[in-house]
Amino acid sequence: MKDTLMLSDDMLWDYADGFLDAAEKQRVEDYLRLNPEWQARLEIILAEKREMFSLPLESPDPGFADRVMAAWAAEQVHVRAKAKGRDWMIWLIAGVFGLFLLTPVVVMVVAALQLSPEQIPSIAIPEMPAIDWSIWVNNSFLQYGLLLTIILVGLRFLDKYLQHRRLAHDLGY
Repeated sequence: MKDTLMLSDDMLWDYADGFLDAAEKQRVEDYLRLNPEWQARLEIILAEKREMFSLPLESPDPGFADRVMAAWAAEQVHVRAKAKGRDWMIWLIAGVFGLFLLTPVVVMVVAALQLSPEQIPSIAIPEMPAIDWSIWVNNSFLQYGLLLTIILVGLRFLDKYLQHRRLAHDLGY
């Protein structure tokens, strides 16, 4: 039975580094005995390993990490300053939402000041068959309260969007 080992340079590197288990190691050795061109490749790999281990190890200069971090921080300041100029659209959207938020509050206060105590609708639990929805639909407090709720939910979505955008920008996406 013929051995169907597909030898590659990666497998030779693993063999040279001693990462193969005993069975794989034996198969590679058998293959190398039968194929001298692969044995020559292994010799080249072992020569490269010896050459790499003969190189002197250099340590970085003192303060190298501090200089790298300072350069990176300076680059980040430049990138953020450039990105801040494009946030005018976000400020415009926030301003419009702010106006939408302020308008119902002002209208509710003015409407409340103009009502006399007799005009304030009393809320009584009606009988189920005789529900008059016009009281609720025509109530200005409920209309502006609903508008205020919608605006607050919109501002919350805008806040979440800006948080995700800032996170993506900080991570470099």
